[in-house]
Amino acid sequence: MIQHENVQVVPRLPFKYYSHDPLTSIDVAPHWHQGIELNYLVAGGTLKFVTDGQTREYHPGDIWAVNRRAVHSATGPSEADWDEFGLIIDDDFLQSQLSESVNWRITLTGPKSQRAAPAAYEEIRMHLLAMHDLLTKGVTDITRLSILSHFYALLVVLQAHFTVPLAASDVNPNPSLTDTVMTVISRNYVDPQLTGEVLAQQFHVSLTTLNQQFRVNLQMSVNRYIRLVRLMAARRLLLETNRTVASIAGSSGFSSEKTLTRNFKVWKGMTPTEYRQAFARYHKNGGNGL
Repeated sequence: MIQHENVQVVPRLPFKYYSHDPLTSIDVAPHWHQGIELNYLVAGGTLKFVTDGQTREYHPGDIWAVNRRAVHSATGPSEADWDEFGLIIDDDFLQSQLSESVNWRITLTGPKSQRAAPAAYEEIRMHLLAMHDLLTKGVTDITRLSILSHFYALLVVLQAHFTVPLAASDVNPNPSLTDTVMTVISRNYVDPQLTGEVLAQQFHVSLTTLNQQFRVNLQMSVNRYIRLVRLMAARRLLLETNRTVASIAGSSGFSSEKTLTRNFKVWKGMTPTEYRQAFARYHKNGGNGL
């Protein structure tokens, strides 16, 4: 199941801070949250990071962002000595301070961003490291002010160099509706009868209204999002289990192996079997996945 990660902010600071526990796996199951996430991989190996079905590889020294409500996951070799930390920005706070941020789409994606704006990229690195060092020492009234000074400066750099505005819309956003429907989809995508029409009826809105909200908040229709969730579930099962494609189709909400194969080929440019043969060796294969 794709989870909604609840953001628990650091007391009196407008973000959640996380640091990877070296005693645990770097693997993170697919999840999403309302706030923008910033990640810094300090040390380790090659981290495969999947965002809305698109895989990127990050290496030590890379910094990247995850946009609001983007489903993301991570995998990496268990033998690497991982050091990673990051922030999940409280979205209510961000929009209260910067109303224009509701239309932000962050473009910070590691080396590509570093090449495009090297000075700004290094400034973000400096602010993240400074905040990390202060947070690990414990938050006092004085350190809180110092942390906030770096945090606000980081937001300024993000806005100036690593955001693009979303397309203008005359639709009044209802993120609460979108979040609730996304949660229902994550819990019920295995049901092949789940469609945008069914969800619109369940939430007493028209399909047009539901699609408008998904396009404002996720830049895709509700049926496209359902299909994406199912494809991401199928991809994970292909890479991490030995189950047949027909079995995976049934466990990811597709009505048949043929339907999964057709949609998967449009998505990844190859059939599920071809994809498994090409990439399964880079992932854990744990058996039947039951």
